Amino acid sequence: MSARLSRAQRRRLRCAERAVDRMSPMQREIFLAIRVDELSYSEVAVLHSITVTEVEQHFAGALRILDRHMHERHRKWWQFWR
Repeated sequence: MSARLSRAQRRRLRCAERAVDRMSPMQREIFLAIRVDELSYSEVAVLHSITVTEVEQHFAGALRILDRHMHERHRKWWQFWR
């Protein structure tokens, strides 16, 4: 596997990074704990002193933000000034 990313892969990575930046601090922490650190919902709940249901709600919100940003139509650079 090549260490270099293609242009499309870099674009998708930047888009995902922007989506993570848009999450609330709690959503971001829970999303990264589950996806990057591979913690279970119960482990995240204990870590943040919240219930598993609250972890599920924050994680679902984070996934909605990620989905919205990953699938939004890419606008041309000149359309940002309209």
